Amino acid sequence: MSFLIFRTKKLKSFGEISGSLSHNYRTRETPNANPQETPKNEHSHQSADDVLCGIKDRIPQKVRKNGVLCIETLMTASPEWQGWHNASKEAALFEKSKAWLVEKFGAENVIATSIHQDETTPHLLAYIVPLDPQTNKLNARKWLGGRTKLSQLQTDYHQAVTQHDQDFGLRRGIVGSKAKHTTIQQFYSQIQAPIVPNQAFEHVQTQIQPISTPVPKKPLDSQLSEPAWIASVIYKDVAS
Repeated sequence: MSFLIFRTKKLKSFGEISGSLSHNYRTRETPNANPQETPKNEHSHQSADDVLCGIKDRIPQKVRKNGVLCIETLMTASPEWQGWHNASKEAALFEKSKAWLVEKFGAENVIATSIHQDETTPHLLAYIVPLDPQTNKLNARKWLGGRTKLSQLQTDYHQAVTQHDQDFGLRRGIVGSKAKHTTIQQFYSQIQAPIVPNQAFEHVQTQIQPISTPVPKKPLDSQLSEPAWIASVIYKDVAS
């Protein structure tokens, strides 16, 4: 049984926004990401700075103290979803997700989107400035205010993805469930958790061999950190 997943995170400072963007664009070390697959990631903007400028341009000059500057959303499906083995279904899922975000939050408020292909499960990230067009003020409560609105967002998202007789085989989470909501931060914590080997496995002795590819000097235009660059070379050497 596979579920459609929608998570949100409120970003209340430009420091939080920059930290999220550095993870999104891999400008800081990302242990759970495979550097060899990172070039497959898709971004609506070329750089984190471009996204940050877009967010700043959308935010009004007067902002309430402790107000939500930006909403980060994560949209994906269960890791076991069969659509991950079907390129057209995967692309359709993300396109429908983007279209729903524009319809729900407004095209001007959806500043940027990214698709990560270098982590355990592909997922779509979006950065949304919660500007209420009626008041021209930031108003995250309009969309995220309370359990009822969050639940309705989940329902609306599921209906938008599965409408027009295009069944992705994805279920909405159980309405009214007492299960604790998983945040974006918790989502990443789960997929970054180290894999604990089964104690029942027979111990296998192996002899570690040095990598056959010498590590070349990191290009000047590379956005990867030095450890991430070395890791990318090693991944290519041992990919098989």
